[in-house]
Amino acid sequence: MSREPSRPRRGRAEFVPGRAISDDLVAAWRSLAQRSAEPNLFAEPEIVLPSVTHLARGGRAGILTVRNDERLLGVLPVEWPVHVGRSALPVVQGWVEPYRPLGGPLLDAEHAVDAVAALLRPPVALAAPLMLLRYFPEDGPVAAALDEALAREGRTSLTLKTYERALLLRDGGPAPSKNRKNRYSRLRRQREALAAALGPVRVVDRSDDPGAIEEFLALEMSGWKGRAGTALACTDGHAAWFREVCDLLRAAGRLEVLSAEAGGRTTAMWVDFDDGEGSIHFKSAYDEDLGEHRPGELLLLHCVENANESRYAWRDSATVPDNTLFNQLWPSRRRLSTRLVPLHGRIGDTALAAAGALLRLRDRRQGERATGA
Repeated sequence: MSREPSRPRRGRAEFVPGRAISDDLVAAWRSLAQRSAEPNLFAEPEIVLPSVTHLARGGRAGILTVRNDERLLGVLPVEWPVHVGRSALPVVQGWVEPYRPLGGPLLDAEHAVDAVAALLRPPVALAAPLMLLRYFPEDGPVAAALDEALAREGRTSLTLKTYERALLLRDGGPAPSKNRKNRYSRLRRQREALAAALGPVRVVDRSDDPGAIEEFLALEMSGWKGRAGTALACTDGHAAWFREVCDLLRAAGRLEVLSAEAGGRTTAMWVDFDDGEGSIHFKSAYDEDLGEHRPGELLLLHCVENANESRYAWRDSATVPDNTLFNQLWPSRRRLSTRLVPLHGRIGDTALAAAGALLRLRDRRQGERATGA
């Protein structure tokens, strides 16, 4: 008869500063990712450790961990202290800035509820009564575990907002609408025009080519993102982070780099990260001299046309909710939220109630201004 794994020891999470994460902890962390209730590459070492090196801002960045006597049961990357809006109240924030579009923890599938309950009991040294979870996946086992852990103690969380972003499914997605079919047809005509102008159009998988990353950085820098100062190469630390992450993911077989070419000329590039059964879109760039042919959009069309043969069950656009381009081309949606969760017993409950009252007051005042009351 097999022995049931023990519950988290001491029932409280431990905070490990980013610079103090040991090799043994990394090995246990990777093991947890393999048996997690729900995947989140952005809570794994391949993303978090380069973030500690290159992107960590003021305050304390690290991971909350939960263990039992045998193994690691939970990990949540966090930064602390963080101040939300004009509030002077510090919160622990699930670390999502600036390039991490999923904010859920890794939880052992056999002990998901106990693990998330312990994550909500951080060490007293993290003296914040609330935790802010952004880009939190609402439909899945992690959200269910969080809700059950709170309900067990008669507590609740405060949802600040809920939103959706575009998703492409390999199977079972909604049938494309007439407008979406028309958009696909227009893009196919653009592809034909591009082929007529430059030569045959094809999409090349360059995931195993380290040189593709440097080419992508240069292509992004040459366009509007470079002029706006938001391209990765505009900031040394951001470019270094990107190179290191791509090297780690390439070595693990979890990097996808697609290059659209016409007549041998690169017209657009796309970088995605493998997240288990699916992929997370990270960055794209295109040759603006060919903008009239919509080369970047043609890569999205390529994914639609090849969805049935894709190795990925889903593709997450990882965009803002009102991204017109992805919303028009990819028909399914992924629901996420921003949540405030109470920590440290009654102090957290009181802080959550106060935050809720302030939000209701803000909403009422905004409504009064809108109606001229």
